[in-house]
Amino acid sequence: MKTQIALSLTSLILGFSYPVTAQTLNSCPTNSPTSIVQCRNSNPTETVAILEDGRSYQYEAGQGIYRVRYNYTGENWTHADVAPIRINTNKPIAILPMQYTRNGLQSGASVNGVSVGRVWNSITVEEMKRRLEALEFYVLTPTISMYGETIDGFQALEHFIAGVHKGNSSVQTVVLSADANIPNAANPHPGAQMLVTGLHPRDLWWEYRIQNRLAPFYQQQRLVNIGPRVRGGQNNREGHSLAWHPMIERAAEYNPKIAIIEVAQAAEIIQRAGSIEAGRQWAAPVFDAVALGMAEQVCATGGQGIVGCGE
Repeated sequence: MKTQIALSLTSLILGFSYPVTAQTLNSCPTNSPTSIVQCRNSNPTETVAILEDGRSYQYEAGQGIYRVRYNYTGENWTHADVAPIRINTNKPIAILPMQYTRNGLQSGASVNGVSVGRVWNSITVEEMKRRLEALEFYVLTPTISMYGETIDGFQALEHFIAGVHKGNSSVQTVVLSADANIPNAANPHPGAQMLVTGLHPRDLWWEYRIQNRLAPFYQQQRLVNIGPRVRGGQNNREGHSLAWHPMIERAAEYNPKIAIIEVAQAAEIIQRAGSIEAGRQWAAPVFDAVALGMAEQVCATGGQGIVGCGE
């Protein structure tokens, strides 16, 4: 099965006409031949809806398929009091969040005084989206900009991710980021690692499948990969670097397949690739590995719709 999925992804990346995702289902302008073809080829039954669960919610944010309704008081902040978001699709679902901001609120790692977090986040979302769509995932790409680059915006983004985890049975969320290079109490060994839930039961097989695919790259590069690691639990204040990660813990309550994967230190990426932009090619084996691990998870758990499953 592993070989078949890998061969499928390789052939699809090299020569696949990528399917239209549901993000474009509601837009069929008649003055664009390309759009007309895309809309005809899309699946009109794929919809996204906030489920009515008989409860009222104080906040509503986002537009279109990225709308979310939730309550938030600041108490019990690792729990997402959110309306379920149901995606009507027979495909497995992947969420690739863009969590870094243009302002200084959360700009990510810096190298020589230049922030590269958002650029790297954009690259990884683009590359992972292409691979996962080739494998017939339904891919969501929510960004902090959709909700506002503020604390309230982060609340909305994190609750949206949790809402999708709550409303669907086959969801995997990954953020591929670039780590800082200065150790601290929250991150004593900066570099390649996979941050996972510390409050909820983990899916160890999911973690293993992704890490098993990643191992050859780090061996070839002679980089240390810590692998899965729990971050937090040493402070109770939301947003503190020693606290639980709210995006991970809120979603993991409903489904633990969510992780922040630090590909390497940002400085390591630039050193080995030449620039953060050139990291797109350098880290291609990482993107392949994570996508293949996610596909393998779907196949192993009886999922449908993945290219290569059951062959």
